Amino acid sequence: MFKILPLLVLAVVAATCYALPVESEPEPVQILKSEVNKKEDGGYDTVYEGSDGTKRVEEAFVVDKGTDEEALEVKGSYKYINDLGEEVEVFYTAGKNGFVPYGTIINPEITAVAEAAKDLPKAEKEEKL
Repeated sequence: MFKILPLLVLAVVAATCYALPVESEPEPVQILKSEVNKKEDGGYDTVYEGSDGTKRVEEAFVVDKGTDEEALEVKGSYKYINDLGEEVEVFYTAGKNGFVPYGTIINPEITAVAEAAKDLPKAEKEEKL
């Protein structure tokens, strides 16, 4: 009996594995729209849309052009469908003062801290010896 027991256990494990549900392959996401437009001054705008409900829109502007403070300021948003089937959309700005997200899923305290940090004085760069 004990000689047959390992074979019996192996047969039960194999049958159980065979009976497990198999998840189907996810559908490939079609790209519905994808554009990037570069501007002569270094700015850009871009848009992306996928068949799965994802979307990204972003625009960048050069600020303080020709100075030591020249930088890109970015405004944009992205959208996706979360695991619960809910549409999530986040708006943001980014630039010299950091990344500031806004949206229903973003904890309001995070947005408030990021917004307040924009007004803090910048640390002076350390001089190299």
